[in-house]
Amino acid sequence: MKKILRLAALLTAAAMLCGCSDIPARREESAPETETADDEQTVHAEYEEIPAREYIVDRTETAIKLNAEGGVTDADIRTDGEFDGEGYIVLDEGMSLAHIADVPASQHYSVAIAAHSYGGAVISLKMQNECVGTYYIPASDSAEYSLAAVDSLYMSGGPAIMNFVCESGSAAVDYILVEDSDKVPPEYFRTAESPVSPNSTVPAIGTMKYLADVYGDKVITGQNVTPATNAELDAIYEETGRYPAMRCGEIALATLDGEENAEKTAEELRLATEWGKKGGLVSCTWHWYAPTGSRGVNVGAFDLAAALEGQDLTGTAVMGAGELDTLLENGYISGEFRALIGDIDKAAEFLKALSDEDIPVIWQPLPDADAGAYWWGNDAGSFKKLWQFMFTRLCTYHSLKNLIWVWNGSGAEYYPGDDLCDIVGQGFFENSSASFAGRFSALARVSDTETKALAITSCDRLPDPNCMLRDNAMWLWFAIGSGDNIINPDGTLSERHTDWQSLHDAFNSEICVTLDELPDLSEYAFG
Repeated sequence: MKKILRLAALLTAAAMLCGCSDIPARREESAPETETADDEQTVHAEYEEIPAREYIVDRTETAIKLNAEGGVTDADIRTDGEFDGEGYIVLDEGMSLAHIADVPASQHYSVAIAAHSYGGAVISLKMQNECVGTYYIPASDSAEYSLAAVDSLYMSGGPAIMNFVCESGSAAVDYILVEDSDKVPPEYFRTAESPVSPNSTVPAIGTMKYLADVYGDKVITGQNVTPATNAELDAIYEETGRYPAMRCGEIALATLDGEENAEKTAEELRLATEWGKKGGLVSCTWHWYAPTGSRGVNVGAFDLAAALEGQDLTGTAVMGAGELDTLLENGYISGEFRALIGDIDKAAEFLKALSDEDIPVIWQPLPDADAGAYWWGNDAGSFKKLWQFMFTRLCTYHSLKNLIWVWNGSGAEYYPGDDLCDIVGQGFFENSSASFAGRFSALARVSDTETKALAITSCDRLPDPNCMLRDNAMWLWFAIGSGDNIINPDGTLSERHTDWQSLHDAFNSEICVTLDELPDLSEYAFG
């Protein structure tokens, strides 16, 4: 069953790809009296770092069982088949179940539900009106209940109201188990220091080493930007006195024809280069407009499986344009496959321009493949073939040695493999400031053989760094979504999701790394 990021991810990406026109620079009349992003120093002297908040953790053995039919629900109570207690309930999409657990101490807990679903379902757990975790109930022909858990969930001692909301599908729920747990274990933070790209440049090695060193101790601040602008970065600086450490750009327009797209791509490249030259972390995401046809990003925009079928993926990955055109003319490869390679080559031109400036790129292609929203995620097998092909094309044929590869998703069946990925990322659009420690632990197990650093690559609401530290869910970075996730049409800060105080406190927290706090990454490899 495909995960439900679906509409949120698609709408967010659509807004980002369309971009915003004429976004002004930050308001000069209220700007802090310090130097701008174009100057060498970006720290704002007015604000001092804020110490981390302390939480009580009093580990107490706990085992609480709550039968679903005993809660408050708009679902019917059923008594057919097997169940515990006096019955069970069936949550259809939009229905909810509220229950109270009287927990004995302020500590971390595991909250599990015994559920089954014939068609698959997604159930969110909300506490104090915020989503704190998600249960993915797989489709099964069996009516036997299985446990799905949200782990490392912090609750204060006393009555805790838990609200289970069915976001999609339908699931039978028999009971809830609340047991004592612990924060995220420290072994999840032992990750590789070298990039998977062969023969990486010294700056790329230094960047990857820094990311591995800081992982688990600090959280890097990042921000997604509207293509060809720094509007979001400037809004954050105006309000907090600090710039994010990482600029997360989008290169989708680089593959499209037209003068306007070319101009925006050139400006995006200029801004990314400028950011890297100032010592900032540069990230590039690629929401790929389909190589042919409507040039959309949606599920039906391109038939990836058909384009790859019967093609020599190993040989063509290292062929030049002339050889590929000859194969096309003689019917050995399809027009769709040739167009696909052409788009990868256009993306490579953008990345090579950054490589020529010795700027490492935290590379995030084909995000959210398992979200059911994009053509590159129509099936896991084709996605992994495309990822492998792209990796070989960029690293071997184009000899790009500045890339740090980020796979963005949650389904293990889409994971391309440890040798093709440096970092695992995921987007959260839950309008919640939770640490999502349970999701952190689940994502850490995507690979059976190697631990990868985990990052929040896009989100609507800023996650609370203090909660991340409390739960040890120390995501490598967070990056708020672009556009109206953080700014108004005039470029000023929007508090639609994140209020000013939360933003200010995070960017001035001792937990978080901002632009002014980054070391010289070109020298870090030798440290």
